[in-house]
Parts: sequence; structure tokens; C-alpha cells
Amino acid sequence: MYMHILVADEHHAFFDLPCICMYHAYTMKLQSLPCYCATLRQAARAATALYEEALSDSGVRSTQFTILQALKTAPDLQTTEVGQLLGIDQTTATRTLALMRKSKLLGDSTGADRRERRWRLTPLGEATYRRLVPKWESAQAMIERRLGRAEAIALKKYAFAAANVLSAADEKTRK
Repeated sequence: MYMHILVADEHHAFFDLPCICMYHAYTMKLQSLPCYCATLRQAARAATALYEEALSDSGVRSTQFTILQALKTAPDLQTTEVGQLLGIDQTTATRTLALMRKSKLLGDSTGADRRERRWRLTPLGEATYRRLVPKWESAQAMIERRLGRAEAIALKKYAFAAANVLSAADEKTRK
């Protein structure tokens, strides 16, 4: 963060000194906020940080691992289907899938329509997925240890239900 500090002494009027200040993540406690959206984002950021740490030495982001998981389970999905499955917009899905193709984790083929792309894991993607599953399982176990197993399962259940209902409501408002 960059800020200015105003300084005055007996011989000089106020003058502006630039100062670079570092934010220390642990200097302020997380606050309970009145907004559902903000609170859900706090939880999502905390969970994402935990998974990113678990995968940190792999070069694969947690969002990319999720796509590897999805395509391992359901290969040959279209870009739109990947986005819908994960609850992300078309632009984000297209950009992430293209980056993963560039990294040789995914391959694509043309569908019935030339504009349609179908995605699958490459051999490198398969190997990367297998190599990262234990790291992902470790992150899953960490969530369960910190929250408690029953609470983690309940959180997943209610978060999915909320995502499902809220995205369905969003679809209705767009029509």
C-alpha cells in the first residue's frame, strides 16, 4: 500500500512524504459482516487459500484442479457445460480452459458445430490429476479438522444448495 504522511516541524510547514507501508494479514481480526455476500466471500477466500497452499508447489491452481476433477469424471464436456457445472461464466471458462490447453493439461476437439469445443484430459493432465489427488485430499482433511467433519459436510451441503437456488433465481431474473 502506498500512502502519504504529512509532517511539520518548528521550521517548516506541512509537507508530504511518500511512505510505503506493508499490510500484515494477521494484524486485524476477521470481522463478522452483515452482508451474506461478503461473508460467503470471506469463507471462499479462506478455503481457496488453504487449497492453494496445498497445491502451491504443483504449478496448478485450485480452479484448474477443479476442472481436472470435472473432466476426469465427465470427459468431452463443451466449454459452456464446464462453466455451468462449475458455476462460472463463459469467459472465465474459456480463458481457464485455454490456459490449461497451453500447459498441455487439456486437449480439445471440434464438436458437431465447428465453434463447439469438447474438452478432455491429456496424458499429462491425467498424470497431474493423479499426482495432485493426495494434496487435494490433504486440503479436504484440513477443512474437516478445522471445522469438524459433520460441520464440513453440512457446510458443503448448504453452500451447494445456496449456489443452486441462487443461480436458479439469477437465471429467472435474466429472462
